[in-house]
Amino acid sequence: LNLKLVCRNVSVEEALAAVPEVIRILKSFDPAIPNDLTVYFGLKTACEKGFREVMTGDGADELFGGYSYMRDMKELNNYISRLSKKMFFNSNRLGDFFNTEIKQPYIDKKMIEIALKTPADLKIGKEKGILHGKWILRKAFEKVLPAKIIWQNKRPLEVGSGMAKLREIILSNISDAEFEEKKKIYPVKFFNKEHLYYYEIYKNVVGKIPKPKENEKSCPGCGAGIKMDAFHCQVCGYVSMS
Repeated sequence: LNLKLVCRNVSVEEALAAVPEVIRILKSFDPAIPNDLTVYFGLKTACEKGFREVMTGDGADELFGGYSYMRDMKELNNYISRLSKKMFFNSNRLGDFFNTEIKQPYIDKKMIEIALKTPADLKIGKEKGILHGKWILRKAFEKVLPAKIIWQNKRPLEVGSGMAKLREIILSNISDAEFEEKKKIYPVKFFNKEHLYYYEIYKNVVGKIPKPKENEKSCPGCGAGIKMDAFHCQVCGYVSMS
């Protein structure tokens, strides 16, 4: 593609120090924070180099069956159709923070229309005996990118970037006894110790969890107000598949 690759090395200390700022920007203690940290440092690096427009792949996994949990869905296209109306990406908020415009070609109206018309068996298919999500997207780039790139397994941002290593560090700093005690104190259904860690930072840098407004329902996980037809709570990360 004749593009220059720029790598940003982030230390554990630098990553942990950025967690409160990312939580403050997003007003969220979703356990997906390590993914958001990856985007944060990517945008920060682009900003430092003078770029004010950044293109992302937001929406590709959602629209073309890229997530592993989608592989066994019998009504995949119906689910994607509903999901397409509710997609939200934290890259937009992070872009606003860095005064950078986020370009998202996959969520262009025409691209969404194409995705919704694409049969499920072209979204999730086998290549050399291995099942892949986003099959048709991978196939479309076969003459442009190396096979080792196109047909690599799906990895979350946090894994490819190394940010997933933070999870072990955070977990090691909270004892079982502390976790059990704080589960009784706070009005949140924590997924794990890491979730508690993010919530306590949220409590300090953001404050209280916002209550439901008119035409909103209460999140089962934290009590925050979410839209009546929402799949996902942007505050705590609670997800419903129904």
